[in-house]
Amino acid sequence: MPTSLLTASVTIWCAPPAPCLPGQVAWLSADEAVKASRFRRPVDLDRFVTGRLLTRAVLGERLHQAPEDVDIRLGAREGAAPGRPYVAQGPSFSIAHAESWVLVAVVDPAGPPLPGAAASAVPEAGVDVGVDVESTAPARAHLADLLDAVPADERPADGWDAESFTRSWVRREAVLKAVGTGLLAPRDDLLLSRADRPAHVVHSGGLLPAPDRLAVRDLELPAAWPSPSAGQDVTLGRRERHPRRSGTSPSAGKGKGKGKGRGGGGTYLAAVALRSARGPVALGSVRLADGTALLARHGITGRPVLDLP
Repeated sequence: MPTSLLTASVTIWCAPPAPCLPGQVAWLSADEAVKASRFRRPVDLDRFVTGRLLTRAVLGERLHQAPEDVDIRLGAREGAAPGRPYVAQGPSFSIAHAESWVLVAVVDPAGPPLPGAAASAVPEAGVDVGVDVESTAPARAHLADLLDAVPADERPADGWDAESFTRSWVRREAVLKAVGTGLLAPRDDLLLSRADRPAHVVHSGGLLPAPDRLAVRDLELPAAWPSPSAGQDVTLGRRERHPRRSGTSPSAGKGKGKGKGRGGGGTYLAAVALRSARGPVALGSVRLADGTALLARHGITGRPVLDLP
């Protein structure tokens, strides 16, 4: 008999951070507005607000609501650990940002079954998604200081370098965001495949689900932003290279680091993951879509953040 397998597909909306305008803050919840007010740098505020606005635009269209009526909450949902954002009666979503990237991943309503497997009629039910994007610049500058953050068994055959470490890191953070624990989970509770091999979960322990209830895949980001008026999915290309250096932590591409220099270079790597509360899960299709055009349809336009203050 075929094994019952949830096959869920994901759409990932991509946009650059747009300059935050006073009227856009009205879309935020009270808690989000408080968090937004604490950012000291405009570029960090732009990333945060763009992520929330893009999420509301995506889910508003899915739920047939105005974006400003989408109620993003924080807490436990369907067995996940507390702390991840969710929308009642809406699909699971995940937000990630690093420098000039804002990504919003959303579980699609249906996905194609794998050959020989019985798929769920509603794959999004009981399935959570996680996405992460990071620059390789922090690892290039501080690789030796960061290696303890990932298990030694994820080491590639030729040894660690900035790209392989960042690859392991984005896979790990995507899985832990899907689970809902974030980086609070002990490092050794999750072992992924070697960084030079296709992504999959080798071992999970502690409060994490069994490996067959987790799925992870590397993403190839688009080479350039499409026109906001294009209204089409992003065409995939080579990984983006950016002329800035980031800070000194694996997540420094999110704007938490202190580095501002030019010329260090940064390849941006990303990964997406699923967590199922109901049984074994697999990733079906992963589609990258134009978040800039989506925001423009709702009257939100902006330019990419090209430089740090």
